[in-house]
Amino acid sequence: MKISLAPGLDKFVAEKIKTGNYLDAGEVIREGLRRWKAQEVTGFVESYGLEQAIQEGLDSPDLPCSKAFWADLRKELHREHKNGSRRR
Repeated sequence: MKISLAPGLDKFVAEKIKTGNYLDAGEVIREGLRRWKAQEVTGFVESYGLEQAIQEGLDSPDLPCSKAFWADLRKELHREHKNGSRRR
């Protein structure tokens, strides 16, 4: 089977090979397809970076983890959602 990749994807595959974790483009593509298949089967996306960022935030000493903080945050988010407000 032969496939053609857009330049951005071709560069991405080349970068993955340079890490030393993959021997060739075929391994990179197979890994991507395995992950895609698992996502469709389980409906779950592996997001290691996101999980790590969330954990770092939870471990932060600056995070106010009181029940009042979370209640206020929920109220604020519901109010913004109701009003159609979006922060960007």
